[in-house]
Amino acid sequence: MLDKLKHLNLSNRLPVVIRDREWVNRWKSNLWRVTGSLLSVWGHTEKAVNLLSRAVEADKGNLELRLALSQLLIRSGRGPEAVSHLQQTMVSMGTNANLLYWLGEAYTLEGNQAATLEVLDRAASMSPTVPEVWKAKAKLYRQQEQFSQALACLERATAGDPRDLNALNEKGLVLMDLGRTEDALMCFEGCLKLRWRFAPALANKGICLGKLGRYFEATVALKSALKFGPPEAAIYNNLGVALGHLGCHPEAVQAYEKALELAPGDWEVMSNLAAAHGKCGQFDAALNYFDQVLEQKNQDPLVLNNVGHCLEELNKRDRALVCYRQALGLEPSNRTLVFNLGACLINMGELDESLEFLNSHTQEDPEDRKAYGLMGEIYDRLQKFDLAIDCYNKCLGLE
Repeated sequence: MLDKLKHLNLSNRLPVVIRDREWVNRWKSNLWRVTGSLLSVWGHTEKAVNLLSRAVEADKGNLELRLALSQLLIRSGRGPEAVSHLQQTMVSMGTNANLLYWLGEAYTLEGNQAATLEVLDRAASMSPTVPEVWKAKAKLYRQQEQFSQALACLERATAGDPRDLNALNEKGLVLMDLGRTEDALMCFEGCLKLRWRFAPALANKGICLGKLGRYFEATVALKSALKFGPPEAAIYNNLGVALGHLGCHPEAVQAYEKALELAPGDWEVMSNLAAAHGKCGQFDAALNYFDQVLEQKNQDPLVLNNVGHCLEELNKRDRALVCYRQALGLEPSNRTLVFNLGACLINMGELDESLEFLNSHTQEDPEDRKAYGLMGEIYDRLQKFDLAIDCYNKCLGLE
């Protein structure tokens, strides 16, 4: 038997594997892209860019690698480099909707809205059913406050993918921008039918309900948004507003405090927190926050009015009067400010000055019934009862 084997001249040999060169290149490309992504996630952005740049140089015809590098440059905020790289890619490999979309993202980083809109229009004409292009156009239109155009784009996006939660949520926000609160609410509820724990839609639903005066339902939705999503200052702030309307002022204070932890120095949150402290009778705390707000917003009539109210409660009417006058100088026809200034003068015993001020106001605004009520009170104190009755009748709309 051995002699026969020798005659056949057989010998042991390793199996030959013929590798597909295209498969190898594809495997290497995937490895480069995955490695670059991992480096980026780990915070080594510069290393990731260098790795993918070398990979593109080694395989210049690989569109996936070129696109991965472009996306990395965009995510790292290097807009000009991304624009240059994408333009070179389109020159050498041709244009498609995906490249145009990312070129639009790169132009957005540069703040070049005209160029962004131009390339997105081209992308939409090449691939009219791609939702991402329409969402990008809608975002741009919304930034420009062209809400009707933004809505039209989002309707195209949702037509392409009716289950796109982000597009539906954005559509609801644009409807809110347009003042169509009921329609916006239906849009957010549509999102929640697809995914009932979708935190952005829960938060926006809560805001809608608050705008519609449905404050209890608003608190439920906003608390659910905080349960299923990350804590956000805007959610806590709107929760505080809803709780305040329900008369739950201590709970509103807690909500505003959490909002301020997430957004330190936010004057709107501080103003709301100050007002909530005032509702709780904590006027010193309210004034402390209002003073911080005034450092940023000393030309805001609403803030000045609220500060004046707190100062009155603290028996600091002289300072309150200054706030009311300053606010009224900014909004001379604001009836609330007129009433508060007139009432403050009455409480200080300055009846003649208050009467002169209110007389001047009612000549310009004869329909302000509350002003007539204050004038009636002044005439009553001055024992000019006929004039007091006349003013009270005007206050009640009897004349």
